[in-house]
Amino acid sequence: MATKSGSFWVTWANAHAKNSSNLEDLKSPFKDNVKSFKQALETAGAKVNVKATKRSDKRAYLFHWAWKIGLGKSKASEATKMIGVDIQWDHGDEAASKKSAREMIDGFGLAIPPASTNAPALASKHISGSALDMDIIWTGTMKVKKKDGSEVSVIFMSDVNKSFALHQVGASYGVIKLKTDAPHWSGDGH
Repeated sequence: MATKSGSFWVTWANAHAKNSSNLEDLKSPFKDNVKSFKQALETAGAKVNVKATKRSDKRAYLFHWAWKIGLGKSKASEATKMIGVDIQWDHGDEAASKKSAREMIDGFGLAIPPASTNAPALASKHISGSALDMDIIWTGTMKVKKKDGSEVSVIFMSDVNKSFALHQVGASYGVIKLKTDAPHWSGDGH
C-alpha cells in the first residue's frame, strides 16, 4: 500500500535515495573542472559549500513532484509513478496534497522562487554526476583567476543568478551556471 506524501518521504530518501556532496562522485572531465573552479574561488577568499553532486533518480523524482505539487504547478493527480517509490501524491483533497508536498519541499531544502524558478528535473544532470549545487559566499569584491590565469574582480551579490562576472569565471573552467536555479552549475548550464 502506498504511503501518502509528506515528511516521511524526506526521511525515507535520506536512508534509501541519498544525495552525495562529494566531488569525487562527479563524472570526468566535469569533476576536474569543478575542482579547479572551486580551488580558484577558495584561493580568492570565497567559502564554497557543495550541497549536492550525484543524486539518486528516486530522490530526483521526489524533488520534482514535491516542488510541482507543493507550489501549485501541477495537480497531485498528474504525478507519474516510479518503480521503487510507493508514494501516494493525491490525498483526495488538493489542499492536503499540496500541504504534504510543501512539507517535502521544506524537508529537502529545495530552492523555490525567486531563488529557483525551475522544478527539479526528473532527468537531472545530477543523476549522471554532471551537475552540482553549491553556495559560494564572500564579502566585498574578490579577485579570482579564470582558467587562463587572467584575474576578474567579482563583487558579491546575494542573488548568484545575477552575478555575471562569477558566471564568466565558472564558464572558463567548463562549469556553467543555470541562471534560474541559485545553487545549480553543470557542464552545459542545464
